Amino acid sequence: MFFHEFEAIADEYPDLHRTVEQLDDRLSGICSPAPLRIGDLSCVLDADVNQVASVFDLLEQQGVVCAQSMVECEWCQTLMPADDFLEAVEDEDAFECSGCDRVYSRRTTPMRVYRLASHALERTIANTKQRAVEVDSPPFDEPLSERAQIVLIAMVELNAIDSDRRQTTEEIACKALGNKSEGNTLKGVMAELKTRKLINSKTGRGGGCWLTANGRQRAEKLRPGNRNSATV
Repeated sequence: MFFHEFEAIADEYPDLHRTVEQLDDRLSGICSPAPLRIGDLSCVLDADVNQVASVFDLLEQQGVVCAQSMVECEWCQTLMPADDFLEAVEDEDAFECSGCDRVYSRRTTPMRVYRLASHALERTIANTKQRAVEVDSPPFDEPLSERAQIVLIAMVELNAIDSDRRQTTEEIACKALGNKSEGNTLKGVMAELKTRKLINSKTGRGGGCWLTANGRQRAEKLRPGNRNSATV
């Protein structure tokens, strides 16, 4: 395993071994301090969410990751400090999203997210550069966020592979995140995927989104049984 801390966890908790291997493979390819959501990771890895949460608790104790309590905007997915949100609620003030300026609902529930600790991130970046040198190729592209991966998988499973078979963001959200999800929750993710030319979209009546050729190829690699953290 890349992280020796994972080896120690696997030795001490044999029932977590498969999840530990999956997370070690996943985290070893991360090259940015982007937030890691337990639910998204468990979905991407097809792993038990409770086991993923348990492993991250242990990683936090060993200093591999740092935990933060955040609230997520239901419109654009921007994360903001939960302490600031709770203080605003207590003072009966409106709490606006820094990303889209919408007001957070007072019923918003704080969530726990993680980021690689600085020393761990330095190791993964160095590892990625070394692998690129060894195979005499350019550095690997920055991996997609977990939620972006979930969306790509959902789109290929919905067969949204060309403009004639486009799907609305509402349909994609329900497939990716559950039946009660709204299309607005994917606003930031869809923008990310379009910027990276993995999807196309049509606005207005009858509009929707579909995978580009590169997006479909990426989505197929991400589907269970086809994943490879070095390439996705």
